[in-house]
Amino acid sequence: MTRTPQVTHQGDGVPEGLGSRLNSKKILVAAGAGLALAGAGAAAAAAVFAASAATVASPTDSVHRAVAAAMARQELAADTHAGKAAAAKTRHADHTAAHHADTGRAAVAAHLRGRSALPAQQPANAAHRAARPTAHAAHAAQSAHAAKAQAGRAAHAAKAAARPAHAETWPAITKIVAKRTYPGARHGSLPAADRLTPVGTTGPQAWLPMTTQRWDNAATIVRQSLAKHMGLRSAVIAIATAMQESTLVNVGYGTSDSLGLFQQRPSMGWGTAQQVMNPAHSADAFLQALRTYQANNPGWSHQPLWQSAQGVQASAFPYAYAKWEAQAAHVVQTVTGHMV
Repeated sequence: MTRTPQVTHQGDGVPEGLGSRLNSKKILVAAGAGLALAGAGAAAAAAVFAASAATVASPTDSVHRAVAAAMARQELAADTHAGKAAAAKTRHADHTAAHHADTGRAAVAAHLRGRSALPAQQPANAAHRAARPTAHAAHAAQSAHAAKAQAGRAAHAAKAAARPAHAETWPAITKIVAKRTYPGARHGSLPAADRLTPVGTTGPQAWLPMTTQRWDNAATIVRQSLAKHMGLRSAVIAIATAMQESTLVNVGYGTSDSLGLFQQRPSMGWGTAQQVMNPAHSADAFLQALRTYQANNPGWSHQPLWQSAQGVQASAFPYAYAKWEAQAAHVVQTVTGHMV
């Protein structure tokens, strides 16, 4: 005999009425638990209620309970986030207040330091004010110097303008010099003593670069020659001799005790070392010795330049003076043109 299997349902072995009453009691217990947890918060109570009723709820109720639990978690997370935001806002406010307080204290300290630095600046300002008169005095001195220099230039220009017209040409200058030469020139052509190169140059000629020092020394020699009324030729001989002996530089050394423009020796009677180093004295001493030579040699003005120079210097190289004659004549002409 075939047996039909029995399907056992939930509550099998329990009387039907008793099962219904047990299910009702479970529902009541779950409801009571939910109410009891109401004081702990709506979100927590809903979660407990959903867990207690899980054994008796239908599939639809499970979905509702899941939604309710998710909403409860969202509300709890929102409350937590809001709390954190409030705490962060409070900390930011505290930090801002502290920053403003520090800034205020720093500003006050800087202000106080600035006030304390004022007395230190006062001496510097006083020194600056005290220096103003000195600066004004220096400026006034510079202005006075400039005015003096301008006045000197104006006087020089006036003197140049007052110079006779005939002195602007070399022939006129030579006539003026010739009138001052002793013995005086006769009427007609200029004597050889009043010419720069009456017999022409001898041998190859050399040339020195003329510096300010050399021009000054040359002017001293020409001035001494004209002052002694010895004429232009004597000035040319003296310049050529100084070019050979010292290159027209007032040197403080030489062979043995020779010194100065003409390398004169104090031990040979040319004067003391200090005198020999004086361009005006050394030029005058040379010209005086040249005058003695000219007096003993009446035809000196027709002799080569080197012969007259050697008659004074007694050099070991007598012909060395000849190579400077052309430049010496040019220097004498240039210098004399500014003197007469």
